[in-house]
Amino acid sequence: MPGPTPYINAVELDIVPAEFEKFKAAILENSAASVKEPGCRQFDVLFEDSNPHHVFLYEVYDDAAALEAHRATAHFKKYWETTSHMIAKRLARHMSPLAFNIKAR
Repeated sequence: MPGPTPYINAVELDIVPAEFEKFKAAILENSAASVKEPGCRQFDVLFEDSNPHHVFLYEVYDDAAALEAHRATAHFKKYWETTSHMIAKRLARHMSPLAFNIKAR
């Protein structure tokens, strides 16, 4: 893999069902702002088809410092303050790429 190895943050969230629509608005706002940050390469928000209140965040940063810079932004702090009570369970993991296979269009 050419260039520096990116820092991947994989986060699984179980959202309180009654709070899901409010959570969805907040995470979509946060992710749209995050991908505009200089060190953020990708920020995907996915949900599990069989359990739509289970959300998966796939975040790719230039390095760990870029993730820390992300956590210091006003939009992340707003997201965290707004949603922390909506999250029943959170599991975050740092992952390293084995291969990125992206088809050019």
